[in-house]
Formats: sequence, C-alpha cells, structure tokens
Amino acid sequence: MTTGIAARPFSGVEGPGRAALALAALCSAAGQLTGWQELLWLGLLALASFVACDWIRVRSSGRTVMALALTLSAVTAALLPAARPVILSAATQGLGFTALLVALATLRPAMQRSRLLAQAAAWLIGRPRGQRYASVTYGGHGLALIFNVGVLQLIGDILAAARLDFARHPTARHLLMATMRGSAAIALWSPLAMGFAVVTSSFAKLDPLAYIALGMALALVLLGTGCLLPRHDRAETLDLPSDGNARAMALLLLGALTLLATTSALYLFAGLSFLTATTLVVPVFALVWIRLEPDADGARAAPAALASRLSDLRNEMFIFAGSTVIGALAALLFTLYGPQSIIAFDSPLMPVAVLLTIWGLSVISTPPSIPVILIAQLMATSPLAQGHALSLAMALSAGWSLGMMVSPVSATLLLSARIAGEPARRIAWDWNRAYTAIAVPLTSAALALTYLLE
Repeated sequence: MTTGIAARPFSGVEGPGRAALALAALCSAAGQLTGWQELLWLGLLALASFVACDWIRVRSSGRTVMALALTLSAVTAALLPAARPVILSAATQGLGFTALLVALATLRPAMQRSRLLAQAAAWLIGRPRGQRYASVTYGGHGLALIFNVGVLQLIGDILAAARLDFARHPTARHLLMATMRGSAAIALWSPLAMGFAVVTSSFAKLDPLAYIALGMALALVLLGTGCLLPRHDRAETLDLPSDGNARAMALLLLGALTLLATTSALYLFAGLSFLTATTLVVPVFALVWIRLEPDADGARAAPAALASRLSDLRNEMFIFAGSTVIGALAALLFTLYGPQSIIAFDSPLMPVAVLLTIWGLSVISTPPSIPVILIAQLMATSPLAQGHALSLAMALSAGWSLGMMVSPVSATLLLSARIAGEPARRIAWDWNRAYTAIAVPLTSAALALTYLLE
C-alpha cells in the first residue's frame, strides 16, 4: 500500500471504482437504517457504476456471473413482468452483500500494517512440540473471526521465514492444515462470514443467535476431531520462531469478541439485521484499530487509508451480486413451473442432501459461494424453511466451509497451494483427506439430528 494511495484512495485509475463502492455501501447502510427507498436506488446506481468502472479488472469468473445475471434479468423482465419486483429485491440484497464486502475490505489496511497480528501468529506457531497443531487450529480459528483467510498467509509467511520444506517437514504440512481447517471452520458461524449474510438474509425464520451457537459448537467439535488425527510432527524438532507475544494474541481475541458482542447488541437491542450491523461496526473497528496501533515507525494511519483497499474484493462482489439475482430468478421460475415436491421433501436427509450437493459441486471446481447462494434462494421458498430454517441454514454454511477445502478454485485452497508449492488437489486429497473423511459424515449426522430436534 503506497503512501499516495493511502492518502488519496479515490484518485488514480482505480479511484472511481473505489468511490462508487464507498457510495454504494453508504447508501445501502443508510437506506436500511432509514427505510428511504431513494437511498437504495442511489446505492444501486453506484453499484452499477462500480461494475462499469471495474469490469476489465475483474477475473473471468466474476464477469461471467455478472453478465449472466444482467442477461437473465433483461430477458426475464421483458417476458415475465411478475419477475421485475423479484429482480429489484434481489439486486437490493446483492447491494447489501456488496456493502458488507466493502466493510470487510476496510480491515485490510489495518491488517497489512499491524505488528500485533504478526506477533500473535508467531506466538501460536511457537508453542512447544505437541501443542503446536491445537494452538494454530484454535488460535487461527479465533483470529479468522476478523481476518478470515488472511490468517493462512500469516502462518505461511512464518513457515517460509523458518525455511521449512513442506516436502521434508511434516510439521510444516500439519501447521498449514491446522490453519486451513481453523480458518475454513469460521464460515460455520461468524457474522463476518459471507455465508452468514446469505443465510440470515434468505431465511426469515432463522434465529441468528441459535445459528451462531450451533455453528460454533460444530466448529469446535470438527476442529477437536482434527486434533485427534494421527500426526507425524510431534516427534520433529524444529527451530520455529519464539518471538511471539501472548499479549498480542489476547488483545486481538478481545477485539474479535468486542466486534462480535457489539454486532449482537445492535441486533438484539437496536433491531438491526446482522448484515446491517456488521456493515456498520466493522469500519468503525478498523478505524479505531489504525488509530490505536502505530506502525513500525511509530506513525498512525489517517482515516482515508481505510478506503485504499475497497476494491480488492471486486471479483467476489461481482459473484455475490450476480449470483443473488440469478438465484432469485431460478427460485421464481422453480416456484412457477418446477416440481415443488423436490424442495418440500420433509426428511432429516434434506439438509444432508444440501450439504453434499454444495460439497460435490465444490469438488468439481465450482466456487462454493455460487451453489450456496443459488440453493439458499431456492430453499427460502420451500415450506421447510418455516420449521427447519436452522438445519437448512447450517447445511449451507457447512457446505461452504467444507467445500472451500476441496474446491481447487477456492481462495483457501489456492492460497494453501501457493504457500506449500504443491498442487491444490494434492493438498485437498492427500494432506487433508483424513480430516475430510471424518468431517463430512460427522457434519451430516449433526445436520440430520438438528433437523429432527427443530
């Protein structure tokens, strides 16, 4: 992050795109708070401006999804007038998802300059032999509440600095797997995860706090199971960094808990949705962070620095906004012309089928976010969404969590492959095979039981 961009984030070739995103996010949040439809219309116009400004900078996957969404919207609106309010509602929901991604992007400048984060990661990885895996698994899971997949890069940098060869050192492989599993499991319950935003927006009957509790319990069980798997790193003696700081780890976890508590309080006492609450709280958290923690030179960043990375997640923004519209149209057409019995099958196998569908599509190189959004829109129209919202929502999040560890196009697996210098499929089906073999059936059983108890 250069000084020029940090000081003037809305200048340069990417400046107009960042400015459009900032306006879209502000209008989305303000529109949800005030109920003024005019603000949401302005936000949609700003989102369209961002799409136009950043079209050439987005990867082909994002452009394909957005082009399909725009084409389907135009054709369906012309042929089926009843689809027009559905398209508008889905576009507004996509605007909300984009606003959340913009809010999460404000954390990136704070992460990039933070010494606390590096010290916390070094402390996790520097635990005594035999404790490292559990430390990195659960510690990385806690840090992922704020930093998501960024925790992988942190641990990867430390392993690289220690000059560990992944082909020769089992400890390096197991610590990378611990980080990948811990960060992926955060998708089961974190309000900052996009899966949380999707399911809470799709299922009106879902209790977000019950969802958080169930997801957290499932994550702890799955990660604990991973700690019991055979590992060859316990006997390996390595010179790993010992300059970590337990205080740094404690401060970051306290910050994560404060973020979670504030978001929950806004939901409980101010009546805000978790999506809106998170969109409001995260930038404030990022601002407080960059003002409290100086960089290595003792300087504190200006507030404008938070806008310097707003468009980093542009591909994800295209995919989420486009998939939301596609999913809503697919759900409408299925409701009008499809066999309703498929999504009304009242059985504890239904959430298992949802999980396995998302996981199976991820295996064949589909980003798990796409089937999650599409299936969420479809299942939201099912009568099962009234009495079984919790198990269905958890099936979607679990499919996302487990899918990102097997999809060769997911950011989690691609980053792990780049760190290890190994093919993504080898990491998914060799290094992580035993965990997957346990996690998928264990999660399936938990979903079926939840369905029965609802």
